[in-house]
Amino acid sequence: MVRPLVSFAVSVILALGIFLILVSLWGFYVSIRPPKIISHINPNDLAMEYEDVYFRTEDNINLRGWWIPKNNGLGEKTIVLLHGYPADKGDILPAFSFLHDGYNLFLFDFRYLGQSGGRYSTAGVLEQEDLLAALRYLKSRGINETGVWGFSMGAAVALVIASDVHEIKAIVSEASYASLDLMTRELYQIYGIRRSLGFLTGFWAKLFLGVDVKKAEPVDAVKKLSIPILIIHSTDDATIPFEHALMLKESLVHNTRAEFWFKDNLAHGSFGKDYQKRVTDFFAKNL
Repeated sequence: MVRPLVSFAVSVILALGIFLILVSLWGFYVSIRPPKIISHINPNDLAMEYEDVYFRTEDNINLRGWWIPKNNGLGEKTIVLLHGYPADKGDILPAFSFLHDGYNLFLFDFRYLGQSGGRYSTAGVLEQEDLLAALRYLKSRGINETGVWGFSMGAAVALVIASDVHEIKAIVSEASYASLDLMTRELYQIYGIRRSLGFLTGFWAKLFLGVDVKKAEPVDAVKKLSIPILIIHSTDDATIPFEHALMLKESLVHNTRAEFWFKDNLAHGSFGKDYQKRVTDFFAKNL
């Protein structure tokens, strides 16, 4: 009687192990190679003159971007606009064209996404190299100080690298995650085993790509920041839970220049009333 029970238990454990491995491998694969979104819009469609630009990361990924000089063509004040995952630069352009009157705008596609090169996305780890390459490109144009607006993954990337560079002077962070390690669990809606699936997804990233998801931890990076930061998040965000915003707020407790704008009843990527004024006022005060 005991032997059949042991055999059954071993079979259940093996089946669960195989299930976890297969599901986490699927989650890993669809995360690094999501469907590409290429928006069929460019700044000319919004009556903005622009220049197509190309630049390369230190790990030899070719990135494509847009340089959009401010309306009167004068001044060095520049804002870098960073899209989310798995979107592209065109996805955010219409919503932020209002900044064009006061600033040069610079947008680019993160690796693998949009029109940029690269064989896979890492949802915020290697994308840090992309933003560093963008800042080097801007420096080649004589732009040594920038503001950054980032959405979701783009916001997380900005928050992580800002403590290591001097070019970024102010950040608007919209719906950032606090920890990519924690976000690996958000891939799965299988309660009870989400932690195990998230761990395995991170393990595959390390094994196959040499990518450590713990290298994208805004919750730790922002503790070193003293620059102005505006954290925006919806309490009803179903993609990146509001708990991530609260974690960032706690880590920014010693930054007297940090601001927080938490909104109700808005989905991930919905901006709501008074958004343009709040963002414009923030950059006018801090850039």
